[in-house]
Amino acid sequence: MIISAGTLGSLAQRGFCQRCFWLQLKLESLPFKMPLPGVFSSIDSYVKNVVRTWFDTNGVLPPWFPDIGRVVKYEARMHYTRFSVVDPESEVTLRGTPDEVFHLDNGHIHIIDYKTSRLSAAQDFMFPGYEVQLNAYAYICARIGLPPVVHMSLLYLEPDTDLAKAPHLLNRSVGSLLMGFTPKIRPVQAKPYPFIESLLATAKAIHDSPSPPAPAAGCKNCSAIEELVKVVT
Repeated sequence: MIISAGTLGSLAQRGFCQRCFWLQLKLESLPFKMPLPGVFSSIDSYVKNVVRTWFDTNGVLPPWFPDIGRVVKYEARMHYTRFSVVDPESEVTLRGTPDEVFHLDNGHIHIIDYKTSRLSAAQDFMFPGYEVQLNAYAYICARIGLPPVVHMSLLYLEPDTDLAKAPHLLNRSVGSLLMGFTPKIRPVQAKPYPFIESLLATAKAIHDSPSPPAPAAGCKNCSAIEELVKVVT
């Protein structure tokens, strides 16, 4: 069984439904699932390129980047084909692609995950899943021999769009249309490694169930599935 750090985070989401998770693991694609707009992938790649190019040129992170300590280098090739481990107990392969793995001058690592979104109350709903995701990255780092991960953070890039409150933003778009972002950082607490291992065991148990688990109370997706079955039968 192979699971991504992001998918593992589903186990911690509020209103988690074992049946939905079972279907997610069993099916390669789900109906009516719309792909994310490509612009978010473009922004993500551009941010990484800007940060790393600035660091390569100046030896420090950009001035706008929140203070996370003295960075001495970063992991340049963090692809899930390399950034993966097999949990010896559950025999589940855990993999992922962290946005940034920064090495600090104190010998520790700080993991950063970029979010092109506002740090709002709506993000609080998503936070438990993100917390698992970043701790899964930390678990992989430890297993593949990287230095200890002591700090992890979500870096929200909030679009600067309120021209009424900040009319000076128009100055950015004199010769061309430009949009800026305000970075806001949210720390993520590092968990003991058994935290991730227990989630992997839970994921494996759900995956190995020969039949779908019972739906969570009030699960809208499961209700939609039941209605769909009624229509097609």
